[in-house]
Amino acid sequence: MKKFLLLFAIIATLAGVVIPLVVTSNTPNQAYSSMEAERIREQQLSEKHRERIAKRRAKQAAFEHFIDSTILSHNYRFIPTMFNVEPAGGSHIITNPNVELAIYNDWADVHLPVYQGFTPPYRLVMINTTVTNMADFTTVQTDDGWTISFDSWLYSSNDYTFTLEVYSKTGGATLTLSSTFYPTTTYWGSIVAVY
Repeated sequence: MKKFLLLFAIIATLAGVVIPLVVTSNTPNQAYSSMEAERIREQQLSEKHRERIAKRRAKQAAFEHFIDSTILSHNYRFIPTMFNVEPAGGSHIITNPNVELAIYNDWADVHLPVYQGFTPPYRLVMINTTVTNMADFTTVQTDDGWTISFDSWLYSSNDYTFTLEVYSKTGGATLTLSSTFYPTTTYWGSIVAVY
């Protein structure tokens, strides 16, 4: 009986050594094939990723070119979505689709909300006019896009300065309307081409 148990122990020990050798002898091939498959998958994903990056880069360049050519055409509209009275007035959302500053070759359409008054509380009024007397009209290219500015009396005794900052990368824009007597108003919105 002792010989049988000893023989059984030896066989079990040998079986324990042989079976792992058989299993581990296949593992490097499986590991190699799985690593190879992962490398190929990463390479394919990288190619797709590079293609997406190239497409986005081309779309971004086309968009920036569109914004630049729109500004240089002098036929565009600034559509504000929010405005604020400086220095610490509350922000107001604009949902009126008629509110805009439209720039054409040598004139502008102005339909903007503005606060007027010499001391708080200011009163909200709509400037609604066509401006043909744009003095010192300048369009200057900057690192971020464009700065367009002009002055106008708006047929009143108050000198208004319009400064429009256009960001070519995003299409966004900020208009600052300052005047001699009234508080400065800042508008945030976007640029739309006029065809």
